[in-house]
Amino acid sequence: MKRLTVVALAAAASVASAAPGAGVKGSKHDLSVTGPGAIHAVSEANVCVACHLPHSGAMNRPDPRVQHIPYSSSTMSAKPGAPTGSSRLCLSCHDGTIAVGETKRGRIKMTQDFIPAGTPSNLGTDLRKTHPVSFRPSDAGRTHPPPGSDPVRLDRSGQVQCTSCHDPHKEWGDPFLGKFLVKPAERSALCLSCHDNLAVDAPGSSHASSTATYGAAEGNAAGFRSVAEAGCLACHPSHGADEKKGRLVARPGGDDDALCLRCHAGTVSRTNLKAELAKPYAHVATDKGVHDAAEGRPGRPETLPETSPGARRHVACVDCHDPHASTGQAAVAPGTASGALAGVWGIDQRGNRVEQVRFEYELCFKCHGDSANQPQAVGVPSPNAPVRAVVDVNLRKALAPSAISYHPVVAPGRSARVPGLVAPYNPASIIGCGDCHAAENGPGAGGSAPRGPHGSFYAHLLERNYSTLDRMPESASAYALCYKCHDRSTLVAPDRRDTIRYPDATAFPLHPRHLGPRGNAACAACHVSHGISAAAGTPQENRALVSFDTSVVKPYRGVRRFSSTAQGTGSCTLTCHNHDHDGVATGVYTPATPATP
Repeated sequence: MKRLTVVALAAAASVASAAPGAGVKGSKHDLSVTGPGAIHAVSEANVCVACHLPHSGAMNRPDPRVQHIPYSSSTMSAKPGAPTGSSRLCLSCHDGTIAVGETKRGRIKMTQDFIPAGTPSNLGTDLRKTHPVSFRPSDAGRTHPPPGSDPVRLDRSGQVQCTSCHDPHKEWGDPFLGKFLVKPAERSALCLSCHDNLAVDAPGSSHASSTATYGAAEGNAAGFRSVAEAGCLACHPSHGADEKKGRLVARPGGDDDALCLRCHAGTVSRTNLKAELAKPYAHVATDKGVHDAAEGRPGRPETLPETSPGARRHVACVDCHDPHASTGQAAVAPGTASGALAGVWGIDQRGNRVEQVRFEYELCFKCHGDSANQPQAVGVPSPNAPVRAVVDVNLRKALAPSAISYHPVVAPGRSARVPGLVAPYNPASIIGCGDCHAAENGPGAGGSAPRGPHGSFYAHLLERNYSTLDRMPESASAYALCYKCHDRSTLVAPDRRDTIRYPDATAFPLHPRHLGPRGNAACAACHVSHGISAAAGTPQENRALVSFDTSVVKPYRGVRRFSSTAQGTGSCTLTCHNHDHDGVATGVYTPATPATP
């Protein structure tokens, strides 16, 4: 229904009664013979008798004859029980179990006896789908009792009831929505009477300030003019929501991400995240529907990082984005958290929980750090992935400043000189997880896809191609990810043992031989991508991210080892491509056979 249409209905209501919403007469709660709704009396003219015993002040409705399933939530400190007080009275009509015309003095004949099942006004007996009632709001956390001057009121016992938000005698307290609300719901005004403003409407929040329009297909049945105007109601229906784990959200299709993708499929949002998540490699739930809003909180059974190797692995939009706090603010420096990650908790480099991530990696460590259920950790290798002598999938440890060698994500690298870095990178640079893991057509690759590791056509959610296949001919495209930071011409230049033309002793002189047509060895045959933790290697054998792919590099006389003597120098003892490297015998890096390495 369009906004102007609703306002016109409100004006029509003002004609039916002396003032808009001034009383029950002419409202949908007018169940007399002249009532305007589909359900009204056949002959009873008294407007009040359906609910009130005349002249006694007592209620005329019988008590509901069923047990209701109360609302529950893993993030709610209060525990609502059976409905009490005015909520129980409202449910005597709105749970669909007692005839609307049933009173303590007999039944009033109505045009129809029950509110039809499946309609918004019939809440049923399962109250997990509706806003909790009959509980005392907490002063702690993200909620608080309404201010004394607010139209939202608690009952005499200090509990939230249906009548806290709804005045059954006044239909147009919200002149746009009606619904007997005590005040307008526009821009979350009704919700913010009890819900903390900073928690649900953070300053600068993209959703709270969005002027984007959205239609009925995206959930805008009320005709709000923008996402910001709809406020909480854009995502959270107060009644008829999904009952899964007590989250008052609309989940079309039952998917954890379906609500977000209702708008973020390019219909309302500027970018199409649904298309990104449909790519061959994407951050999508391997086991959908197991996310819990409280997971990872101290004392909760839903742990993050996961402690059990058998725990079901999943990911949802809200693992990485807080829809109440997320903003469009760019990261202030490489590797730091952008506004898209505002409000999200994470794990710092020491393994401690932080309530607001400051760096990209703190978000990634929730799942890619200490979690015991990572696929490789439980013996499920990725297709075409290199095979390492030590399985080292804890990226919190592999990228730690205490690691043997690492890419500079958590801290700058240790080397004062890193040959061949492409500007603006230098040995003191920090990079972010998103510099490598991102859409292949995202901003980092000169495209227009949304930032972040949502989806990619390249394995491991990489922004550019990174071939790990043995004998792959070297090219700018085969190792495009490496060449984003490391100058290709430096790495594949003519034989760098020519120290007159190439005096840089810190660069491995035989890169061209290994990468070029004489070797066709993949970068991954010798180097690991993230890092080598202190528990997985030694400074002598794993300097410069050296960790051999054991499916390619074999032992020589029982030994497979790189021995580092100093930066840029060392020796190898191994067999690769049927050629032996006897570093133990020679003491320098020289192949035991004069052919290709």
